[in-house]
Amino acid sequence: MAHYQTEQRKMLLAFLKAHSDQAYTIDELWEAMKEEQSLEMVPGKSTIYRMMPGLVEERLVRRFVKGNSRSFVYQMICGEHCGSHLHLKCSVCGKLYHMGDRETENLIAEVFRRHHFSVDEEKTVLFGHCEDCGKEEGKS
Repeated sequence: MAHYQTEQRKMLLAFLKAHSDQAYTIDELWEAMKEEQSLEMVPGKSTIYRMMPGLVEERLVRRFVKGNSRSFVYQMICGEHCGSHLHLKCSVCGKLYHMGDRETENLIAEVFRRHHFSVDEEKTVLFGHCEDCGKEEGKS
């Protein structure tokens, strides 16, 4: 599917790439882009809403359900090999970690060996708490 490389699209992709470890709702994304000092003109919120499905379809951006809500968050896919390993997503801070290819292969092989179940690593995200957020939870 052909797409236009508008300035707004370029700006959105550049912002997401620069913040690829973070996932945003559309509202959060729009607010974060407005706060970014290097951006002179931010795309409108409705423009971002219109662009996101195409970016997801083109596999430039991933869409996740935000926690237990009905909201979606979006995050840049960081490279062509991003679909060949599992991702670990912190449910507290939202940071996305990339599991190593060897660890992914071992885990997927073990799941298949024990359960005769094939995991689609491109669509699988493991949710939990990162080390920093786990430490914070232990303090409360």
